[in-house]
Amino acid sequence: MDYEQIAQREVLGYWHAILGTLQQRNLLKPRPQQGGYVVPQALGILDKERAYFVLDMLRLAGVPRERWLDRDLWRQWRAALSGRKVCVADGYGLVIVVGRTPGLPSAKHLPSVIPLTSDCVPDGLYTVCLGQSKRGAVALDIAGKHRAILTGGTSGSGKSTMMKSIILQLAKKHTASEFQFAICDLKTVDFRDPFDKLPNLLCPIAYDLDAAGRLIERIEQERQRRAAVMHGAGVADWRRLDEPFPLLLLVVDEAADFAKEPPMKTLITIARKGRAMGVSLIVGTQLPSAKVISPQVRANLATAIAFQCRTHIESQAIIGKAGAEGLDRPGLALAFLDGRWQTVQTLRVGDDGGDLADTVAVPVAPVLAPVEVDLVTFALDDLGGCFIINRLYDQFKGQVSKRQLTKLAQKWAMRGWLTEPMHRADPRRVTDELAALAGGGLPCGQGTFPGGTVARVARGGTTLEPSEPVTRGGDTASKPVIGAMTGGFPVPTFY
Repeated sequence: MDYEQIAQREVLGYWHAILGTLQQRNLLKPRPQQGGYVVPQALGILDKERAYFVLDMLRLAGVPRERWLDRDLWRQWRAALSGRKVCVADGYGLVIVVGRTPGLPSAKHLPSVIPLTSDCVPDGLYTVCLGQSKRGAVALDIAGKHRAILTGGTSGSGKSTMMKSIILQLAKKHTASEFQFAICDLKTVDFRDPFDKLPNLLCPIAYDLDAAGRLIERIEQERQRRAAVMHGAGVADWRRLDEPFPLLLLVVDEAADFAKEPPMKTLITIARKGRAMGVSLIVGTQLPSAKVISPQVRANLATAIAFQCRTHIESQAIIGKAGAEGLDRPGLALAFLDGRWQTVQTLRVGDDGGDLADTVAVPVAPVLAPVEVDLVTFALDDLGGCFIINRLYDQFKGQVSKRQLTKLAQKWAMRGWLTEPMHRADPRRVTDELAALAGGGLPCGQGTFPGGTVARVARGGTTLEPSEPVTRGGDTASKPVIGAMTGGFPVPTFY
């Protein structure tokens, strides 16, 4: 299913809820002979943040114009659409406007704790809920305007919890072929189970400075590889490829250790150039200072989120202004989002990932297909561990094409299952991890290969259920999707 079909399905879902509300308020006339009801007709348009329904003024199904402008009707629509904001614009015609992100109720006082649950996760691709402000839910577009995030604050203020929340929400909605992440956890304690077992994990989590430096450099190499592929395909955005790359999110939990070091320069490069290639970045530190967060760092990490700080100087280093020193509890953050300063109570994630982790897919089955096992075995037994595409193609001609072998080698190298050659003419070699996979074992910290078997596991239970199909990578908001919402919808369709 391509993303145009996904967008049309989303728009139809909103439209059915709108029609259902009209029917509940007895605004639709039944059709005794044909069944169902006489319904209005509209043109549905979807953009990044809203869905628009441009009503056909000649086919309003007898619903008077003033009824469309009834705010009580808008409130009932909002309830039917899981809290999404709804209004009707009245100009040359009538347009129903629906926000794509479900809203939490506005409040005079923010709750001190908001647990991360499945209900918090918004519908949009690569969109996550940061938490709640007094105006309602606050959403982040990790593939778009919030793809480069700087966050800081004292120890225990909520930075790592925010990062966990973002990863879990994205992993719940996307397969490993749509979303992947890599983590530098230099504190060594924040990202363990279940993050080291998620199928979206690109490579083992880096827990020391040397491993983190190599991981950051590897992400930059992947960005350059993607740039070359896009240049060859003649596209300027990763979502325009025939087979889009997965969104790749790099999380660096403690940037102070990289201050004035080469990895920090690489992080700046990724932040500055990664958008078009689908590479996003979150950098956090509990020691916000000018030495760690230089003006260049802050300029390239456009979205800044400050948790509780000790002084106004630390707040200034993160968000460019004082204020974060006044935050008085864990999880409370100050950020400039959607054109205004907002105080947000961020979502809280339990030590085990909480409710949401129970529904995220985890690897429970071998991740290599039989022919892939044969390829690795032949490389180990007959090629001295070298993954030589021409030799493998000659041996397995008819089972796999040379193009498939090339793509497989690139994906396995990206996951760290094949080594990077020292020289261009040298072949890649099978790593111990890939050899273990071919033997039936699953190395610690590795998720499933895209296309592998994944099941959803309920904690404490023994029942395995096939994972729900997840939509193909791509952004439904990357361009408007227009489709006519016409015809009669019988009651069972939207009851």
